[in-house]
Amino acid sequence: MERVYFIEYKGKKILIEDFTTLSYGDEFVKTIATAGAIIASQPPASALCLFDASGGKLDGRALVVLKEFTRKNTPYVKATALVGISGFLNVGMFAVSRATGRSLKAFATRQEAFEFLAAQ
Repeated sequence: MERVYFIEYKGKKILIEDFTTLSYGDEFVKTIATAGAIIASQPPASALCLFDASGGKLDGRALVVLKEFTRKNTPYVKATALVGISGFLNVGMFAVSRATGRSLKAFATRQEAFEFLAAQ
């Protein structure tokens, strides 16, 4: 299953970062590496990203990796929408946002996230 891919929505190119059902481990690390390489290949301040962690179980190790990932790809990202963020992950992503200076907007559904990203 491909976890990182582009779609077009309302004329905008959106990068889907599909972390659904993942916990920290090899597949998580591989998906982060793939997403990071694709984002870094984009022009500065252009990438529209949807990060979906629905059903995932990410722990402190994952949040450390996510913080570094977010920091590294900041120059290439125009906007990021989060889906499936709740509980510990919500607190962790808030910390990632503060530590990296990035605005990460959380949404209840992918559709809401798509609408937000299409408006950017």
